[in-house]
Amino acid sequence: MKRLNRILWAAFLMLALAVFFPMQASAGTDHKTPAKKGNEDPFLNGAPFTFDQVLRLVGENAIPLHRRKDAIQARGVDFALTPAEIDKLKAAGATDDVLKLIKSKAKVETAVVTPPPAPKPVPTGSLAVTCAPAECDITLNGTPLGPTKDGHIEMAHLRPGNWIVEFKKNGYIGKQTTVPVEVDKATPVAAVLDPDRATQEAFGAELFKKIVQSLGGDEGLRAQASVQAVGSAVMGAKEGHSIRWTLFMRNRPERALFQIRAGGGILNEVSFVGSEYKTSKNLKGQNALELPTEFGLIRDNQLPALLSRLSNPQFKMIATHTTPVEGEDYMLFAENTTEKIAIGVDKDLRPQRIRITTTAGVGSAVITYSDYLQKDKACYPKAMVIKAEGSDQGIDIHFDTVDFNPALKDNDYKLRGKPFANAVDN
Repeated sequence: MKRLNRILWAAFLMLALAVFFPMQASAGTDHKTPAKKGNEDPFLNGAPFTFDQVLRLVGENAIPLHRRKDAIQARGVDFALTPAEIDKLKAAGATDDVLKLIKSKAKVETAVVTPPPAPKPVPTGSLAVTCAPAECDITLNGTPLGPTKDGHIEMAHLRPGNWIVEFKKNGYIGKQTTVPVEVDKATPVAAVLDPDRATQEAFGAELFKKIVQSLGGDEGLRAQASVQAVGSAVMGAKEGHSIRWTLFMRNRPERALFQIRAGGGILNEVSFVGSEYKTSKNLKGQNALELPTEFGLIRDNQLPALLSRLSNPQFKMIATHTTPVEGEDYMLFAENTTEKIAIGVDKDLRPQRIRITTTAGVGSAVITYSDYLQKDKACYPKAMVIKAEGSDQGIDIHFDTVDFNPALKDNDYKLRGKPFANAVDN
């Protein structure tokens, strides 16, 4: 009776396995039982096991372990193994080597990568940089950005906050400035660099040459150095009133003769040889003291004489640029140990205003020049105003006729007692 029960139980088990697994199992096979020729073992050649089938298979000890492993090895599995499923297989009785085999056959789980959200735009601003003179080398927070183009450079996509902009150029004094950058704004940044001393002296020498050239160059100045001119002068004072004189002038570097009279009055004369002078006998009183000094100022501030003096190497020429700027009073500065002479020019680079400042104060004055006469290469100012520093009154001269390089001898510069003859009209 017990034997019959065992046979029935075995038959029931085989029938159950056939339901769950499309295979034939033999309870009494050796490990290497060959498949029947022409009829492959369905247990080893079925479809890949599902997870539920493997879960039942690892706990079914009625099938020899090696058969279960061969089946998994041959057929594989159709699932990806997760940590939770591994725990279930362990609970069902799966051994480590069976788990290892299942893992080797399990599908590789493809992770679904969710792309990160697009980053939010970083708020930025920009700087619009200009500099003069062009071109400047620009550095931003210590990082060189290179030179400007036509004096401009724009720096975009800058985070908000303070940025340090540095301007550099050979021959100029660099500048540095801190600029706040604001979101969605282009902040303007401008700098004008000052030339260093060496560059100022180079500009000064260049500008002085241009001024000389504007008056006719060396040849034009030589022509103007000797002139005979007739005109009028307002100078001196009598009882608080200025006097208008008729003025006759002969002037060359080492000699001069001035004749002056008011209306039909007495003709007064002053002659110069170097710095020495003589006056006519009828020149007396205050006029005898003032007129020689005023004529001396007219001589000394004739442009050929003044520019000749500035050509002395003891003067250093200083300028910050070489092109006239509208509204600029003075452009060129000549300096020595005792004087500083500032020169303002017109649009043609002709002297228009000169300010002389001395350390002692004596000789300090402002001279203006206008109404230039162009004759051959020479360019001569027919109008001239000299005003000494601290004085309420000045010397206002306007020549009607000017003759360059008159054929005069030394005797022609002596006191004459009568007006000039042979003055040339222009």
